[in-house]
Amino acid sequence: MQANVIPLRRPTPRAEASVGDLVASARAGSHDAQAALFRRYVRLVAGLARRLMPDQPDLDDIVQDVFVRALESLPEQRDADAFSSWLRGITVHVVRNRLRRRRLLRRLGLVPRATDLDEEVLLQIVSPAAPPDVLVELRATYRVVQRLGTDARTAFVLRRLEGLTVPEVAEQIGSSPSTVKRWIAAAEAQLKFELSRAGGAR
Repeated sequence: MQANVIPLRRPTPRAEASVGDLVASARAGSHDAQAALFRRYVRLVAGLARRLMPDQPDLDDIVQDVFVRALESLPEQRDADAFSSWLRGITVHVVRNRLRRRRLLRRLGLVPRATDLDEEVLLQIVSPAAPPDVLVELRATYRVVQRLGTDARTAFVLRRLEGLTVPEVAEQIGSSPSTVKRWIAAAEAQLKFELSRAGGAR
């Protein structure tokens, strides 16, 4: 099934030192290079974390956790061309852990149940100039997302909002493409129903 992808704002990295040079210097212990990598990729990490977990109040904690893990793991990262994808994978891992923890706490009644996202949160995900129908679709998307298990939720967001291919999604979450396709197809069916309800309510 071919999923539609909601257009999102994309940060454009500034033309500075090459990623390869920064990664090599950061790996060697340069604090300036580490700070430069943070500045260059913080919006990518924060944006992805926001889309995966939009109602998370401590987004800065997630971003900090991601970069701490990334800097600790830099010796394992040898392909500078794949740095952004590698960093995305760390972000997905950190957020999935938080989603699982929150899901457990909800089962135990220790945190409130999920509610619909308000417009202010939605506008942190898409451009403020987004037309009303995009906001309707995004709100319906997150109604579906809130009901999905952690891995299915992550797969659906990565495909629909991040625009990753099914093989890329499968790689990011460590699952098979066939399983990812099944999760996305089920979520798309739920979304179709949500959009039909939203259309009927207007």
